[in-house]
Amino acid sequence: MILKQRLLIWWDKYLSRYALVLARTNALFLVFAYSTLVYLGYRVLGEHALTDQLVDFIYFLAVTGSTVGYGDMSPSTPNGRLFTAFFVIPLSLGLFGVIIGKVISAFSTFWFRQFKGKHNVNFTNHIVIIGYNRDRTPHLVQMLKREERQRKIVLISVQEQQNPLGDDVEFINAHSFTEEDDLKRASIDKASCLVVDTDTDEMTLTISLFVARLNPNAHLVAHFVDDVKCQILSAHYPNAECISNLSTELLAKSVIDFGSSFIHSELVSAHKGQTQYSIVVPQEVPDFELEKVFLDFKQNFEATIIGSRNSAGEVNINQKLSTVIKSGEILFYIADERVEFSSWPK
Repeated sequence: MILKQRLLIWWDKYLSRYALVLARTNALFLVFAYSTLVYLGYRVLGEHALTDQLVDFIYFLAVTGSTVGYGDMSPSTPNGRLFTAFFVIPLSLGLFGVIIGKVISAFSTFWFRQFKGKHNVNFTNHIVIIGYNRDRTPHLVQMLKREERQRKIVLISVQEQQNPLGDDVEFINAHSFTEEDDLKRASIDKASCLVVDTDTDEMTLTISLFVARLNPNAHLVAHFVDDVKCQILSAHYPNAECISNLSTELLAKSVIDFGSSFIHSELVSAHKGQTQYSIVVPQEVPDFELEKVFLDFKQNFEATIIGSRNSAGEVNINQKLSTVIKSGEILFYIADERVEFSSWPK
């Protein structure tokens, strides 16, 4: 025990500081310095067979340092053997360990950097979710994963210090939701959809206005409790889609019309049964009456068109079959699965 304590004191007082210096020193410099010392030592000791050819010297050093020891090359003089035993091999083992440690540390740093959301993503046409709510966001991501097979999902959070959803999303940890450099790490300017869902309506409104400036072409969806904030955002960005809290409306509707909440849940659920979807009328399609596609949707796809959204952003439900539909408008329908419709009127 006394010897062990003395060794620890000796280590802490002397060797530990040198070990720390080695750990902080560049690995390439260590290899170069060590190789130079070994080369000069063998030259002084007359080991010309090991040093005359640079390729042979590098090969011998690599075999010795990795402890493989093929035996095809070795020191030929007594002094050369002593030099190898007491200097080359001990230092090569230590250097080999330092290098392996630096490589593992580098990979660990890279992995933790990504796990903690400090990296950059290089996506295009992806979905960016700004804000993490432990009750809503996991369910939202699961629903998006079922629907979206092509677009990647990037989650930006300030509170979370590491990825809370694993491989389901790419995670970016930001200092602030209005820190432009942090948002750019999520390739927010290349995203096709931005979802803003924070703890307060004031924060959601501020962030929505900020990100809409960074990417005015993206589909912006924001969640509000107060409908007034929703109106403010819509006034600045008419194409923004505001989701307000409908629990009160659903409560009142369920009191008057029994089962309304079940119908609403079924329409927005992507798990099973009939769900609400949308489809954009292609630009090359001429104007047509709703009747032209209404029966086709129903007869061939068991889908029911329930409304449309025009270029001005107006949504109309349960329209007449004589309603004229124009190119670029969006049709909303109910179906068991998404319809790949191509039989547009010509």
